[in-house]
Amino acid sequence: MARKTDDKKLENIYNTVQEHPGKKAGFIARLLGLSRSDVTRSLPTLEDRGLHLSEDDKGGLWPFKKSQ
Repeated sequence: MARKTDDKKLENIYNTVQEHPGKKAGFIARLLGLSRSDVTRSLPTLEDRGLHLSEDDKGGLWPFKKSQ
């Protein structure tokens, strides 16, 4: 059952970044009631699932689609 919770958390993180592009992981975490480390630890899993995020020089997260 933890799997569904993880899936929902990952989906929420990605959707929140899409709604607030360029915001830092701490901002995204506060909106979702998560720790900043929860957000940053989720980034590789999101990428593995094809949900790619880019981090800029200031730590802002940006959604992007990987070119085929």
